[in-house]
Amino acid sequence: MTSSNKEELDNLLNLLQVEQLDAYLFRGHSPDQEWPRVFGGQVLAQAMYAASTTVPKERQIHSLHSYFLRAGKPDRPIIFEVDPIRDGGSFTTRRVVAIQDGKAIFNISISFQDAEEGFEHQFDMPDVPGPEGLISDVDYWEDVASRYPGKFSKRPPSFKAVDSRSINRRDLFDPQAEEPTQGVWFKAASKMPDEPALHQIMLAYISDMHFMSTSMRPHNISLGNSKIQAASLDHCMWYHDDFRVDDWMYYHMDSPRSSHSRGMNRGSIYTQKGKLVATTAQEGLIRLRD
Repeated sequence: MTSSNKEELDNLLNLLQVEQLDAYLFRGHSPDQEWPRVFGGQVLAQAMYAASTTVPKERQIHSLHSYFLRAGKPDRPIIFEVDPIRDGGSFTTRRVVAIQDGKAIFNISISFQDAEEGFEHQFDMPDVPGPEGLISDVDYWEDVASRYPGKFSKRPPSFKAVDSRSINRRDLFDPQAEEPTQGVWFKAASKMPDEPALHQIMLAYISDMHFMSTSMRPHNISLGNSKIQAASLDHCMWYHDDFRVDDWMYYHMDSPRSSHSRGMNRGSIYTQKGKLVATTAQEGLIRLRD
């Protein structure tokens, strides 16, 4: 662990912990960046933090369903309005709307539950290479930027808070059609606080980093191509068990279908020991422009 890694993670955690203005009203900000719009995982994670602040700590998120409505502007604050829909005997529900310039850019429904025991089963983790020896995304993109200056926008600095490593990276300039699956190992770049809610929020942030590109793999084109108009349309997650994001985790993604300029993606997130701790789903816009 380097001091720069710890600083990047601290900066990201501070970014995701939005400011509480009133009982159910919060304000978030975005980092300085070259990307023209706010990273979807950031808005998702900030909305989760706002909702979690209004729920007793013993109740943890077990599922969320969200929609990205408009592109967020990085140079403007985001207002989060939390609606306390229900506080039941064992479940709590919150709805959050993220607003910029008086318009909703994102909404989410989140369900929280008291811990309970019950039946258990899971799909086994795929047999894949471990993270050791794989090049990190940070090193990969720094190499790309040095070899092709000005060709790609710099990734948000907050991405350096995550050590992510792809096991089957595509060629940016000559993408070949292949099976619609991909796998990524990841962990926080330094030690996280022990608060479980922060690990859930960080996992949601990371889960959006590679997801949508899965549906492009069967096609001879990548999301970086200027002919592709791409955007996340929604994002869903189900949390199955406890985990730590500062330990290695494996994200296995597949895309069962794309049609009507939309690509469907599914994901399973495992601990390094093979426990399935979260499931994800997302549909993305992948429109081919003239």
